Amino acid sequence: MSDHELPDFDSYPTNRRIVTATVSPLGVRATWDDGVETTHHRLTLRENSPDPATTHALSREQQVQPNTIPATLRIFSANPTASGGLTVQWSQHQQAGAVGQLASSTFHAGWLRAWGHRSDGLVDAYPLPERIWWGYDLDLAAVTFDGPAVCDDAGAFEQWLTATHTYGVGLVRGLADDPNLIESLPSRIGPIRETNFGRVFDVRSNVDDVTSNAYTDLALPAHTDLDTREYMPGLQFLQCMVNEATGGETLLCDAAGLTAYLRSAEPEAFDALTTIPVDFVNKATDSDYRHRSPFLVVDADGELVEARWSPWLRGPLRASLEDSERFYAALRLALDLAEDRGFVVELRLCPGDLLAFDNRRVLHGRRAIDRTSGDRWLRGTYVEREELESRLRILARRRRESRT
Repeated sequence: MSDHELPDFDSYPTNRRIVTATVSPLGVRATWDDGVETTHHRLTLRENSPDPATTHALSREQQVQPNTIPATLRIFSANPTASGGLTVQWSQHQQAGAVGQLASSTFHAGWLRAWGHRSDGLVDAYPLPERIWWGYDLDLAAVTFDGPAVCDDAGAFEQWLTATHTYGVGLVRGLADDPNLIESLPSRIGPIRETNFGRVFDVRSNVDDVTSNAYTDLALPAHTDLDTREYMPGLQFLQCMVNEATGGETLLCDAAGLTAYLRSAEPEAFDALTTIPVDFVNKATDSDYRHRSPFLVVDADGELVEARWSPWLRGPLRASLEDSERFYAALRLALDLAEDRGFVVELRLCPGDLLAFDNRRVLHGRRAIDRTSGDRWLRGTYVEREELESRLRILARRRRESRT
């Protein structure tokens, strides 16, 4: 068996080689030619063995489950291959008809390097571009792209996606006057997320058909959309068709940067907004979505996972008097900061513009609209954030494959 066989469809570099391998009861410790050490648990190696009995030759999915592997399985020996990978001899050899039994497995060097646990804490697997938090100083030129190029050139399309991931915002300008672009361009990232507002929604000031504050001429404070849904849409797209009205400027605020500020400068407010659960409830005659969550959801490091930032889709707070007092003090501060010039970027969308932004990270709002001064028409839709992340990984994989 060649150690270039892989348990997945990805491609991995082979510029590093294992020079020594030490076996322990739990697995293998590998030392690489640059001094890095990685460890590999015996069951992790066993269930990811690239042999056809373990990994399906077409689907590349496992056919052997960990609970079918003998609990007494150990690694008998592990030796570097000529190409820098690793051949593992298993302690329990192949037996006719036995599940989970295998004599040996050979692993690709790049796969081991990417998925091994490193002693220095670093990760060699292909990460997505690092996210960058911002405030009023966001350079709009860094996130603005030529529409025809994004539509026709794969490199420009990827640059737009990368900016949308990195900054949470990507603006395309100079698109054709085509109302269908609101579906066709986002669909190149992944499937459209249909909601109770439909597959595509039109934002126009129409006081005769108000199902949301968005369909009025009111100013909209900074917010995220559909906080009431268990799984909020990850990406929002807004295509400007007409913008003749006075007012209606788009406001953007990076809730990730704002969360980092609260964590360092206002720890009491940060604690209240990340621990006290809130009922998010929509108000409609034909739907009743509800979700209970903190206003800000953060990870173990205190970094933002998602902002459920709604000035209006909150039900009455169900908390103790003391927690209610803490929450409202924190909420007032947060809402003030989201309108503060130090955290807000303002722009005017023009016909031919399509704005993409991370709906779980970037707050959006608008100035009040003077309906008597002209029409304003935006078309909107949603796509999941994980579709963007998947597309970026696939584009990067294709570049790697083209170089080999």
